[in-house]
Amino acid sequence: MNNDDTICAISSSAGPAARMIVRLSGPAARAMALSICPDLPAQVSARRHRLHFCDLEVVAWVYGFVSPRSYTGEEMVEFHLPGNMTLVQLLIGYLQRQGARMAEPGEFTARAYFNGRLDLTRAEGVAAIINAHGERELQAARQLLAGELAGRLRPMMDRLTEALALIEAEIDFVDEPVTFLARPDLRRRLDAILDDLRNLLSNSRRFERLSHQPRVVLVGRPNAGKSTLLNWLAGHDRAIVSPLAGTTRDVLWAEVMLPAGSIHLVDVAGLEMDESPESVVEAQMREHARRAIAEADLAVLVQEVNDPRPPIQVDRPFDLRVDTKADLLKAPAGSVEDAILISAKTGLGRDNLIGALNRLAFAGDGGEARLALNQRHVQSIERAMDHLQQAAGMAESESIELLALELRAALDHLGRILGVVSPDELLGEIFSRFCIGK
Repeated sequence: MNNDDTICAISSSAGPAARMIVRLSGPAARAMALSICPDLPAQVSARRHRLHFCDLEVVAWVYGFVSPRSYTGEEMVEFHLPGNMTLVQLLIGYLQRQGARMAEPGEFTARAYFNGRLDLTRAEGVAAIINAHGERELQAARQLLAGELAGRLRPMMDRLTEALALIEAEIDFVDEPVTFLARPDLRRRLDAILDDLRNLLSNSRRFERLSHQPRVVLVGRPNAGKSTLLNWLAGHDRAIVSPLAGTTRDVLWAEVMLPAGSIHLVDVAGLEMDESPESVVEAQMREHARRAIAEADLAVLVQEVNDPRPPIQVDRPFDLRVDTKADLLKAPAGSVEDAILISAKTGLGRDNLIGALNRLAFAGDGGEARLALNQRHVQSIERAMDHLQQAAGMAESESIELLALELRAALDHLGRILGVVSPDELLGEIFSRFCIGK
């Protein structure tokens, strides 16, 4: 990664679109842009221009940014072209002939970090937004991008820096009977920082947990309506539906979007109370069903509303009961009080079912604005806490140099989170997870 180069890349998502964006950043960005649209203003601007390149004239929006008032902190230009990949490739080829090179993954955001436009946690927020698969992940990523984690850590780091400065001042005057920070006061400061870090960990979620897609398995007798329910919630025909019992022979699944995120909805073969297998195939079918039920996060009992038989039993409690085919309901009602009554034919109960699944699958995560931490954040905080605990334990000792070393190590680990102290291999690993145009 060479910050003296001018780099370019497609900055919009892949696939058909009304517009496609080519981003250009670096010391020669403005000169290259002027060769395409000579009337580009010298100040920050957003205008329609006629671009001339490769013997073409293309009308496009051009956004010009001046250093340091740009995303990267450099001279930067964005070309918003009509959504035609051929045009985009021709423009990138032209820019490369003018001396630009293709950006490496995450290089635009890396330059923003090195130029002081973003701290490392906000840069990670950009990557998290790009990779978000649901509203919960997107909300958490927005908090990182907004600097929420940095805003919580910096006051702790300032207090720790002040304590370290006072301790190191004592080292400079070790031959003098001078105490810059009373040891009980130091212990109170360190305990307060430790409490704040514990609260940060306990009141935050993990990105790894947010990205987990809950597995919900539908369990019931043959012809109870599980496959119809799977298709109904998925919005397309994922499973074969037939009035003949036993159509589903293997484990099927579909991704279903709920208000708080997506779930992995699984349909297994129908189970009977009498499980004496008639064939090897049926024995394997039941074994696959049992394994899917055991591995699922939630189990939903699906039973036909008019079925007079008692519910089937499996080796775990059911989290929800759904009574299907409500349009065929006979009097008196066959459904139980806590069951959700649905009809895929009439649409009855769909909203109730989606709401119930959403609450069960995302309990505690649906609407809370809680900060999310990734594994790197958690490890650095835990290591900082270890050093702070060591320092607190020796606050009353005479080993002032060792005390200073522990405080410095704790500060360094917190600094790694924000990128204040970050080795090259750490930065390379973080920015390599970005796409090319970010």
